[in-house]
Amino acid sequence: MRALLFTSVVLLALAFVEAKKQTITVKGTTICNKKRIQAEVTLWEKDTLDPDDKLASMQSNKEGEFSLTGSDDEITSISPYLIITHNCNVKKAGCKRVSEYLIPKEKIGGTYDMTYVTLDILSAKDKEKC
Repeated sequence: MRALLFTSVVLLALAFVEAKKQTITVKGTTICNKKRIQAEVTLWEKDTLDPDDKLASMQSNKEGEFSLTGSDDEITSISPYLIITHNCNVKKAGCKRVSEYLIPKEKIGGTYDMTYVTLDILSAKDKEKC
């Protein structure tokens, strides 16, 4: 029993030693029907076993511009994604659309410039909440 406990502690310690800090910056401009709009932008990191980690969050400015930087310590490569909550082309007044965008793994450690994020184009990952 002691050997099992000792082995578990050693493996856990090694996991923390092997984890490395990984950073991603995401920037862009939120657009709806060819006009810049404000939206809530949140940078997340997908975890397979635990709840996802929120890395950064902000409201895009009046021109729709945003820039977020987030970091996480992981043994394997992080899996960042962006959630933009907005009211572009919602079906009912007062509702919000939640749009999800995956961030390419090769952008980890650098900047992912999304340029213009066209929110009026629906994707399979869009959800509407009221």
